[in-house]
Amino acid sequence: MDIPNAADTRAVGFDLDLTLVDTRERILASAVNAFADLGASIPAEAIVPHLGIPLADKVAALAPALDTPAFVAAYRDHYHRPQAPQSPAMPGALAALQAVRAAGDRAIVVTAKIEWMGRGAVTEAGLADELDAVHGSLFALDKATALLAEGAWVYVGDHPGDIHAAHAADAVAVGVTTGANDEAALRAAGADVVLESLTEFAAWYAQARP
Repeated sequence: MDIPNAADTRAVGFDLDLTLVDTRERILASAVNAFADLGASIPAEAIVPHLGIPLADKVAALAPALDTPAFVAAYRDHYHRPQAPQSPAMPGALAALQAVRAAGDRAIVVTAKIEWMGRGAVTEAGLADELDAVHGSLFALDKATALLAEGAWVYVGDHPGDIHAAHAADAVAVGVTTGANDEAALRAAGADVVLESLTEFAAWYAQARP
C-alpha cells in the first residue's frame, strides 16, 4: 500500500500483549486459575489459540456456560497477585519505541486491556517513559477509532484484528509473529509487512518512514 506522509501524522501505534510486552505466561496462568476457580478445567494449551482476544471472547470460546463477569474478576485477581509470572518487554520493544521518538514521531499503545492495566503493564516492562499515550478496552476494528484520533500512520500487532484495525485507520499494517499467529495468518489478514519480532522494527522503520 502507499505509505502516507508521516510528517503530517506523527504517530505510530503498537498493540500491547505479545507485541510490546511478553504477557504470555501471565495470561495463561491467570486464565487457567480463573477457569479453575469457577469449576472449569481448561489447560493452558487450549487457551493459547485465544491469546490476544478479550476475556469475554475467551469464555465464549472455551467455557460458554460460565459467568463471564465472575471469570473476568477472578482473572484480574490472579493477574495481579505477587506470585503471578512477570511480564517483561518483548525483545526489541524498547528500541522500537526509541526509534519512533528519535524520528520525531509519537509512540502510542492501543490495547484490548482496560487502560489502567495497560498502563501498569508498560510501567512494569520499563516502557512507559517512551510512550506518549495508552488507549485501552479496544479490540480489532474498534482500535481504529484511537488510531484515527492519534493520526497513526503505522500500527503494529500480532493478531489479525490488529491488521484489520490498521487498514480501517488507513495505516500501514505491520504484523509481528510473537503472538499466536504466524506469518501466513497475518498475511492472510492483509498485513503489509510481517516481522519476526520487534528486533527488526527499527531497521524497517528507518527505511519506511518518508
